[in-house]
Amino acid sequence: MFARPTFVLVLSLACACAGTQRPRSAGAYRFQCDPVDARVIVDEDDMGPCAVWSSRWMGLPAGPHRVRIARDGWLPQESDVTPNGTRVTITARLRRVPD
Repeated sequence: MFARPTFVLVLSLACACAGTQRPRSAGAYRFQCDPVDARVIVDEDDMGPCAVWSSRWMGLPAGPHRVRIARDGWLPQESDVTPNGTRVTITARLRRVPD
């Protein structure tokens, strides 16, 4: 009896992944937030703390996007952005929720 070749699985996985491409960035954003541990949320996806994105550019694909900066106990800030091929720094200064 012959053993089945294991390279078939590897080849199949390589072919399946070859067609997957990351969308091209149409613009890039960086965030300066107060408080710095506020979260950056793009189109309902939590992208992590603002501190991470203060020194890195976040590429976004073409089309409109909803950007939200939020932290528990603070009033969130939201805005709609549409990348236009440039780099933009978004500044957010959150206010505490009133008692």
